[in-house]
Amino acid sequence: MTKTRHWRIEGFDGLDKIFETEVPWHLLSEKQVEELLRRLVCRHLSDDEIVGASLNQKAKRSSLLDVRRSMQPPHVITCGASPHYLARIVSP
Repeated sequence: MTKTRHWRIEGFDGLDKIFETEVPWHLLSEKQVEELLRRLVCRHLSDDEIVGASLNQKAKRSSLLDVRRSMQPPHVITCGASPHYLARIVSP
């Protein structure tokens, strides 16, 4: 466990944890964390699903790569459905 704040990034397939890592918080901005979560989710999608989730708002777009944020503490950033990934800042 680190002695400074860090991003804890986890992936779940249902209730099963499939991924976990920690990165010092100052190495990733929130926008970079969002992009990282999208990339992790993409590993589980077909080519057609990735294209469908990348279309603009005017098209019939899939929400598979949409990023969501919790409004209540602890603040969590999530992406994906099944599997899904989440990130949060954790203090020592």
